[in-house]
Amino acid sequence: MARKSLSLLLATLVPVGALVLMIHAASAAGPKIGCQPHSLTVKTGQTFYITVAVTDTTDLYAWQLDATYYHAYLEFVRLVPGDHLRSDGASYYLVNPGVVPAATTSEMRLAAYTRLSRDVGVNGSGAVAHIFFRALQQKLDGTNVTLNQIKLVDRNALEITKSLSNSGQCKVYISNTAPPLIQPPVGEQTLFLPVMLR
Repeated sequence: MARKSLSLLLATLVPVGALVLMIHAASAAGPKIGCQPHSLTVKTGQTFYITVAVTDTTDLYAWQLDATYYHAYLEFVRLVPGDHLRSDGASYYLVNPGVVPAATTSEMRLAAYTRLSRDVGVNGSGAVAHIFFRALQQKLDGTNVTLNQIKLVDRNALEITKSLSNSGQCKVYISNTAPPLIQPPVGEQTLFLPVMLR
């Protein structure tokens, strides 16, 4: 009797356990968006960028996001589109964000980007934007940049369900004595070399 009950219990628990694992795997997979890197150290006075990246997207056609930060430590400079949505040569339209200051924080608001001249979105992972800031004063314990009001949209203007990587936050440590952070050029940046005069 005990052996039969144990067999019945195992026969019930194994499928339930498998279902729980499948649900967990499904929730762990799927599109994500967040800041890269999750933390960085910059020199006071330096201009730098944080990359907003997506992973595992399907038919991504457009995005919109806001970002909050502490304006005592960081100054928003500009937003540069990433290469992911134009990886196939599609033209695009970028809505440059405005900045809304509050008592201690500021918000980069209503940044948006859409593909043009293509009938489909893009799949996969990549950078969708680079947000440039200037480090204003030392903050050795770090200050946060937080992404919010994020929308990912497919070619039919339907919102794509996504999760946040690292809660959509990046921690920026600012130091007077840190070496300047070296980052590769992104977007439409041009490298100007000094002219040598004879």
